[in-house]
Amino acid sequence: MQRWHLMTGLAGAAVLAALVVPELQLVSGTAPSTPPPTPASPEMPATPEVPDLSEGILTLSADLDQGALLQGAGDDRYLVIEVSAPELPGDVRRPVHVSVVMDVSGSMAGRGKIDHARTAAAELAGLMGPEDSFSLVTFSDRANVRVPLGGITDAGLRLIRSIEPGGGTNLYDGLQQGLDELDAPDLAGVKRVVLLSDGIANIGVTDPDTLARTAGSQVRDGISVSALGLGLDYNEDLLAAMSDAGGGKYRFVDRPGLLSDMFAEELKQMTAVAGREVSVDVDLPAGVKLQEVYGYDHDSTSDGYRVFIGDVHGGETRKIVARVQVDTPSLGDMDIAEVELSYADAESGEHQGALAEVDATVTPDTRVAQASAKPKVQKKAVRARAGKLLDDGARDWEKGDLASNQAKLEEASGLLAALGYVSEADEVEEQRNAYGDASPASDEGLFQVKRSKEAARGYAY
Repeated sequence: MQRWHLMTGLAGAAVLAALVVPELQLVSGTAPSTPPPTPASPEMPATPEVPDLSEGILTLSADLDQGALLQGAGDDRYLVIEVSAPELPGDVRRPVHVSVVMDVSGSMAGRGKIDHARTAAAELAGLMGPEDSFSLVTFSDRANVRVPLGGITDAGLRLIRSIEPGGGTNLYDGLQQGLDELDAPDLAGVKRVVLLSDGIANIGVTDPDTLARTAGSQVRDGISVSALGLGLDYNEDLLAAMSDAGGGKYRFVDRPGLLSDMFAEELKQMTAVAGREVSVDVDLPAGVKLQEVYGYDHDSTSDGYRVFIGDVHGGETRKIVARVQVDTPSLGDMDIAEVELSYADAESGEHQGALAEVDATVTPDTRVAQASAKPKVQKKAVRARAGKLLDDGARDWEKGDLASNQAKLEEASGLLAALGYVSEADEVEEQRNAYGDASPASDEGLFQVKRSKEAARGYAY
């Protein structure tokens, strides 16, 4: 997760506000009523500090992209929430219990996929400590437990290296068997299913909603699900939804040779989990209406919305950006949101929480409102907006709308470049050109779709 440094001084804030505020207003479909502020603008009201009421290892912060809002404007504004975990001490290592669920359907025979998958699984098993446990489930037409959960043995390693591909893709059976392997209350530590697939579920239960619900069905029992998509033929939206529901990670593996690195990275993160079952509830008062949440699925509640994050690792910060419409009929202080964090401590299993309140001042002075822009918050909001454009552009290409794809990626590149993220802007521009050169349903186009969607998640989170 990227971290940003807040620019200091009113002059610095004014310069960045001149750059960012018009972008945010264009996103919401409204034009700025007056030019951006200058350093001579009236002094803005002091912004109340956001309380940090953390009771456990995770901390919560929440803020609006402006501290003062113009009376009667009814603008869209951006609410940025962050959940952070400290770096864990070097001697802290959670015991981990991993069930690798490997697709061994016929398509895994091509391009060396099965060879790399076998090697990666064996290497992961070899990295496990004496307090850890490992299992391997394979699936094609049906699921099979090839290595039962426990300590790895030479016989288990030989079995992993003997796996051969063939058959269809019964993803549901593989996932369910992987969950069953970890369904033991006496397993202390982190429990994770790591799903690897290169194809589309075509046998057994194939409904995406059912598969996602199954991935999240044992989160409360401490079992999370990560998904690695290998190649170009798998359904990235399904695997991403499964990992989101399961509280783990989703990754696109464009080359089989990267599997060993991905498995090792997954293990490293698992040993440093700080909080499990992490969720954020946002209550919005009358006058504040949710427009959209970037990057995350969310559930509507009676007073607002809820976002499920899943596992948060040591040293990690997770960001939730939402666009909200704020009605401002009356002058004075205004409540914007009350945010509640809840999670299970990875060490003790105890449920912890934190609260944060967000408010703003309603002013009749346009210059005061514009001068209250918060560059650090706005940069995060615009970055999330760029991610949304990147994801939408990929979906436009899938539908055959190249013109819309090109326009959205060009806008995303422009937003990133304007904020100083030159390398990321260049990468988006390179993707835009690659889409333009790709023929419909080509491997190059499919590669760009998966690449764009994964990058979009990184910008939003």
